[in-house]
Amino acid sequence: MTSAEMKPIETQPSSIELRDPLIVCGALRTGVRLVGALLDSNSGFASGPELPFVVTMAHQWRDLDATLGLNHEKHYGVSREASREAFRVAILKLFAPRLIEMRKPSFVLQSFAAAISLEVFGKLFPAAKFVLMVRDPRDVALSLLRCQWRNPRDGRPLPYTQDVQSGARFWVEFNSMIARSVGALNAPGRLLWVRYEDLCLNPGSCLDRLAKFIDTPRIDPSIAESSAGLVAHSSDEPHPALRVGSLDPASVGRWRTQLAGRDIAAIESITAPLRGKFGYG
Repeated sequence: MTSAEMKPIETQPSSIELRDPLIVCGALRTGVRLVGALLDSNSGFASGPELPFVVTMAHQWRDLDATLGLNHEKHYGVSREASREAFRVAILKLFAPRLIEMRKPSFVLQSFAAAISLEVFGKLFPAAKFVLMVRDPRDVALSLLRCQWRNPRDGRPLPYTQDVQSGARFWVEFNSMIARSVGALNAPGRLLWVRYEDLCLNPGSCLDRLAKFIDTPRIDPSIAESSAGLVAHSSDEPHPALRVGSLDPASVGRWRTQLAGRDIAAIESITAPLRGKFGYG
């Protein structure tokens, strides 16, 4: 057999341009995975399960740059920019097989933790754009009760999945960190806020705004089964299943009928200082 005969037939490209990702982030139960699955169901983007170690790698770059960046530059001739680029490429190479497999140009990194590390991700990926999800804290607190998440150290249920008051406090703490972090993305056109309610109740106009932000054709407001399963997959804690097909307007405002009056009052009291700033009266 000749070498030409032994050469494998290439059915897909072996490499891809390593573009900075679109980063979709926000607090738990705000629609982060939902947007990831929506975009994965469309032609221009591929996504996947949340990858917590990507956040770890980003923080390692930040710490290395802060503590040893100048020394590496001075004594070893390794510029801080070269170090940043090495970390950037290492992370992007993790996404490349998925992009090659799906024949798509851009990756959607859906991450809850990235929402409180916007400064780090903004510097590490200077061409990245960010979609920040927000949702009514009353629905977030209610939704957290569906999650069977436990502390990996002792196996106990996480407090914010056990009662709505703890869920409300979690919403305040997480979004307070977001509010402090968001100022790092001060360049025009890098950040888009998306309300979960707008996405579910007015998907056409909301997705048109998203499509314009990321410079892509119209986004179909429907989730493919393969995308729903992939994005919701977790090797850590089980996430509630994503709805396949069209967006569900019934997921908005469930707190009105499923929470007791005293629980609503407690959530509103806890979240009052921040709720109005996020557009929830």
